[in-house]
Amino acid sequence: MITKDNFKDLLSKLGFSIKGDTFSKKFKETYAYLKVDFKAEKLIYPEDKGFTINERQTYNFKQMENFVVFECVHRLFDQQYKPENIELEPKWKLGHGASGGRADIMVKDNSGKSLLIIECKTEEKEFDDAWKKTLINEGQCSS
Repeated sequence: MITKDNFKDLLSKLGFSIKGDTFSKKFKETYAYLKVDFKAEKLIYPEDKGFTINERQTYNFKQMENFVVFECVHRLFDQQYKPENIELEPKWKLGHGASGGRADIMVKDNSGKSLLIIECKTEEKEFDDAWKKTLINEGQCSS
């Protein structure tokens, strides 16, 4: 499981550069980058390159799931998805009067249409519980 204590090791293994309290990585093909400021406990995404963050709940160290979201975005950038095609914490309305939903990550195609919706879970209990609900057709995971 990714935790605050082992996050630096993971970033090193993923090829992030270290300068003081900041880890960073650039993705040349898409002009994307990712940074982690350990002093401020912030996960930094390329908003200046079109990356969208709708809510400010997953850009800090407050929940372990935020590290999973960050690592997932890293994988998307490694696969050359463009920052302008990725959105954190998108929201939408469902039906009449429903409060709607929110996901961790939405990936859009080059025309701006929704391509993927990704719900991140930490390993062990959180994932296991979500998977059990999926098996009875009530959860967020899919196989």
